[in-house]
Amino acid sequence: MNDEFFNKKKCDRCSSELNTRTMSWFTEETICMDCSSKEDVIKKSLTDKGSSFEGCGYLPTINDEVRK
Repeated sequence: MNDEFFNKKKCDRCSSELNTRTMSWFTEETICMDCSSKEDVIKKSLTDKGSSFEGCGYLPTINDEVRK
């Protein structure tokens, strides 16, 4: 399979080895499960649980919620 997602060896965000991988909720990065867990914390802290930020291209902060 020639899909870049499946061929990556390291997490795009923290550079750890990718044993299990997922796509970032916010960006097009391939990330490890530790980075995914950190994104879950960010999503849960946003009032709409991050639904308006899906694919936004950056990791939002709580301050982004105020800007809406």
